[in-house]
Amino acid sequence: MKNRRAVLAVAALLVSAPAAAHDFAGETLAYEFGWNGIAAADVAVRVREGKCDRPCLTARIEANGRKYLDMFWKVRDRIEITCAKEQFRPMHYTFYQREGRFHLDTRIWHDEKSGRLRSSRFRVDQGKSYKDKDAEAGGTWGPISSILFMRSQPLTPGSNTTINVFDGKRTHELNWRVVGKERIKIELGEFDAIKVKPRIVRSEYKG
Repeated sequence: MKNRRAVLAVAALLVSAPAAAHDFAGETLAYEFGWNGIAAADVAVRVREGKCDRPCLTARIEANGRKYLDMFWKVRDRIEITCAKEQFRPMHYTFYQREGRFHLDTRIWHDEKSGRLRSSRFRVDQGKSYKDKDAEAGGTWGPISSILFMRSQPLTPGSNTTINVFDGKRTHELNWRVVGKERIKIELGEFDAIKVKPRIVRSEYKG
C-alpha cells in the first residue's frame, strides 16, 4: 500500500501543475505537505532538457520531511528520471527511498536490445538485492513519465483514461478520471484548474 500511496501522491502533485503547449522543460515546482495546518514535508520538482541521442527530458523530485519530525519518521526521498519527449516513454528511472530505517534503491531502464523495461531493487539498509523484474515497454510508462504523458493529453471533464505503469515491482492499471474544472486559491493567487482523480484499478506483481 505504501507504493500505491506514493504513486497517487506524486500523480496528484504533478497533474495539478499547468504546462504550456506540453513543454515541461524549465519547470520548477515547490509544494508543502502537512495535516491540520501543520507542515510535515517539502517537495521540490525540477524538469529540464536532457542530453540524449534523441529529444528527451530529465526530472528530479526531492521529498524532505521537516527536521522536527526526524525523530519519529525521517524522510529524504529522491527520484531522478529521463524520458523521451515522444510520448514521454521512460528511458531511465531511479528512486532513492529513504524513509525511517527503510532504505531502498529502485532502478528502471529501457533495454534497447529486448525492447522491454527492466528493473533492479536493492535494500540498502540490509544489503539485499531483490529478483530483477521486467515489463512490456511498448504500452507501459514509468511512475513519473506516465504523469508527464497524461498532462500532455486533453484533460476534458468527464474523460477517463487507463494506462499501464511499471514501478519496478508491479505493473499497475492506473485510471485517470477528469472530474471537472474549478477555481483554486493559493498564495500566488487564484487560478482556473482541472480536477483529476487518479486511481489504481488493478496491480500485477511481476514475480
